Amino acid sequence: MEHFNLFSNMRIFLLVSDLGSFSACAKRIKISQPSVSRKISALEEHLGVRLFHRSTRKLSLTEAGKMFYDRARSIQKDVADAQASLAGFKERPTGTLRISTPVLWAETKILPRLPEFLTRFPEIKLEIESNDNIQDLVEDELDLVIRIGEFKDTSHIVVPFGSVRFRICATPKYLEEKGTPKNINDLTSHFFSVYENRSEFLISANETTTSIKVKNVMSSNSASILLKMTLEGGGLSVLPYWIIKEHLDKKELVEILPEYDLHVKNLSASHVFALYSSRTHLPAKVRAFLDFYRPDPNRKSSHRK
Repeated sequence: MEHFNLFSNMRIFLLVSDLGSFSACAKRIKISQPSVSRKISALEEHLGVRLFHRSTRKLSLTEAGKMFYDRARSIQKDVADAQASLAGFKERPTGTLRISTPVLWAETKILPRLPEFLTRFPEIKLEIESNDNIQDLVEDELDLVIRIGEFKDTSHIVVPFGSVRFRICATPKYLEEKGTPKNINDLTSHFFSVYENRSEFLISANETTTSIKVKNVMSSNSASILLKMTLEGGGLSVLPYWIIKEHLDKKELVEILPEYDLHVKNLSASHVFALYSSRTHLPAKVRAFLDFYRPDPNRKSSHRK
């Protein structure tokens, strides 16, 4: 039997089993009842087993039929999934693309290139929701979520977007008034704006790591608020480099002790990632966004300093 015919007859077998009769199956797929009967008989002959108990009043699966049903259903699902996954390659990037992203990521990474993205993909309508919470993609009807941190939920597909390097910074005016820290110990004499009361940092250089605890004048769970506080001259802060790069370039902020690597203790924020639901295949509109905005690992870019 040709593989195509085998698959087609398998589909009819499943439908007969679900509907409980040859006639109901024939009516559903709009062929004659004798045709359905012949296809089931051909399938049984090919398999070498009887799949149904037949009587004038009742149609039921044999033991072999029950076993074959489970495997056939699984095969049908795999084939459907394979077809759906290929459909994404043929689709044009079109429709509404709903994404969720941290506020500063949207401002610094998405918005500057957004006109180019929308020009390249004119059939995509982009909706951006800005917040820092992990969200349920299905419940919140999101296509894609961009977050900073660590992510271990295996129910989603995680796409790396890069690493996060923290830097110490302040305004030139603040440093002129209060003095620029020349070494690690100098940091403890300054006030810091910190993330969620995390005022202990691990500072490394030359394979030596030092733990310091600083005085914090303000705490927030928003990097945007911490940045604004720092720009207002409210002291030092520890922020991801990609957030402060533009302000460093404009001389609005100064990087302090740039020769050191810095980590915020008990804060899992070393990676930027995008995630989408593994329960659906990747639509062309999501693939277009990922391919456009995902950093090229072979290209040196200053935001990953």
